[in-house]
Amino acid sequence: MLLISAIALAIALPGCRTRRAGSDASGAPKIAAAPRPQPAVVQPFNFEIALGPNHYQIEGYVVKSPDAGRLPAVLVLNGDEGDARQCVAKNGDLATILGIQVACVSIPGYGKSSGPSRLVGPQAVEAARRAFDLLAERGDVDPNRVAVWGVADGAIAAGLLMDYDKRPRSLILQSGAYDMVKLWPEAPFRTKLKMLREVWPSKRLLKERSVIENLPSKLDCNVLIMHGESDQRTPLRQAVKLADELRARGAHVETQYFPHGSHDIARQAKLPAENFLRDTIGEPQPPPAS
Repeated sequence: MLLISAIALAIALPGCRTRRAGSDASGAPKIAAAPRPQPAVVQPFNFEIALGPNHYQIEGYVVKSPDAGRLPAVLVLNGDEGDARQCVAKNGDLATILGIQVACVSIPGYGKSSGPSRLVGPQAVEAARRAFDLLAERGDVDPNRVAVWGVADGAIAAGLLMDYDKRPRSLILQSGAYDMVKLWPEAPFRTKLKMLREVWPSKRLLKERSVIENLPSKLDCNVLIMHGESDQRTPLRQAVKLADELRARGAHVETQYFPHGSHDIARQAKLPAENFLRDTIGEPQPPPAS
């Protein structure tokens, strides 16, 4: 009753008048608000890989952009603390910001993916390769515009994928170790303990896990390397050396070294990664040279 009385009083008061539908208080036509963009949709992206007699269950999610059509995509390889769901929370908004599909995958030994890491062994590279295949095969993805973003050990997996597969033409490598042979004698104590828990660091094995040791003679790709200058797990010189080696092989390399950055540079890395993806996969690229 109180609400009805108040409405009636407002109508009866001198100088008050009802507002026409579609107008503001002055009676002028009201401009319609722009429609809100549709939210991105998170979908499961789990799959299985086999390596010899061993089978591994890989955890992943795709954040599907609200934009229509075959869109660019980025595959984020999580090799750090947290899991693929947390990776979605950190980077899933790129689906709406850039209008791209975002796939987050935990390599073996991380998140809810099965299997040991074994210092980013063959199973991690196979997981990265299979995830790239599945993402590129989707009907809502442009297979010529798929980038790979590796974090920590995920950066090693992304770098090794680049060594053996020419398809990724845009890569982001964040807080990784790229020369295992050099890393072992100079690694901080905590990093050495981690390596020893996973493998016996023979020279042969360290070479197999080294991105720099396995680089092809020529590369046609765009690479963004990001690293914290105060990283206590992986020395900055690992990133600097990789940048030099990539440039010597023809790759277009950008670097972002954060003066006060530690091993975890997720917040500092977000904007440079966003700009790099916009520049490298935001527009159609010519097919790679045969």
